[in-house]
Amino acid sequence: MQSFEFQELVDALRRLGLRRGDILNVHSRLFTLGSIRRTPVQEIPAAYLNAFQEVIGSEGTIVVPTFTTTFGRFGTPFVLEESPSEMGVFSEHVRKTPGAVRTLHPIQSLTALGGQAEPLAAHHPRWNVGHDTIWDRMLQRGGTMVSIGIPVTRSISFMHQVEHLACVPYQYAKILRGEVRAGGQRIPHDFYLAARYLQYEIAYDLARFEKDLRATSALRHEPLGGNGIWAVSLAQAFEVGIKGLLEDPYYLLEKPPAFVPGEMPCDGTTIEREGAAPRYFLV
Repeated sequence: MQSFEFQELVDALRRLGLRRGDILNVHSRLFTLGSIRRTPVQEIPAAYLNAFQEVIGSEGTIVVPTFTTTFGRFGTPFVLEESPSEMGVFSEHVRKTPGAVRTLHPIQSLTALGGQAEPLAAHHPRWNVGHDTIWDRMLQRGGTMVSIGIPVTRSISFMHQVEHLACVPYQYAKILRGEVRAGGQRIPHDFYLAARYLQYEIAYDLARFEKDLRATSALRHEPLGGNGIWAVSLAQAFEVGIKGLLEDPYYLLEKPPAFVPGEMPCDGTTIEREGAAPRYFLV
């Protein structure tokens, strides 16, 4: 197994251009890099967190995905303070670190830790992407995506925010109902998720997006251990992604969905369902 020194990790983060005060959206698969020398396995997530904090300081902020897809798949109750992250050991370590603030969404919560954790994650809307979400807040504050040991094409969840703003035709607003608790209380309202139409077997392929990122020199990479670390500013990812979606709404997919005329979202005219004129026009 590959191994490296803790200082090599810190140096790699600095060479990527990370600096004090940064907001970092971190996705990780730590085992692909190997071990950190003289660090017990159970302490490796803490070592990564220490490395980030050494680079970005106490004023910097780390944001990790703490998704809980079992809420949607199996109806598993979501408890804001207790439901473990299903996105790996580093995200779970950040979630459990004192001072961390988690967004209230039963499937796609994110957890922020650091100087801007509260303004980024608190008082979150009911939807997972779109206006005033943590994705929007990170973009507005100049955030950076960092991917540890995972190709960018499989780790940049921020692109769902870009898809939503581009009104891609293969997503709809799904209503989420189930047991959601926070602060010891059951949350009485619904939540919403930008979801794909499952019946069309929609599959992602971000190869074109990655190629375009590389063409603009927006994507930065540092090898480390048995793999590497990537970084790209959310602003650059947004610019490249929205341009691609303007040219082709299926820019992030393997192929266009085989939409069926007469079925949602290609359901045709509405006169048979609404009558001669929509009811809201009858004033």
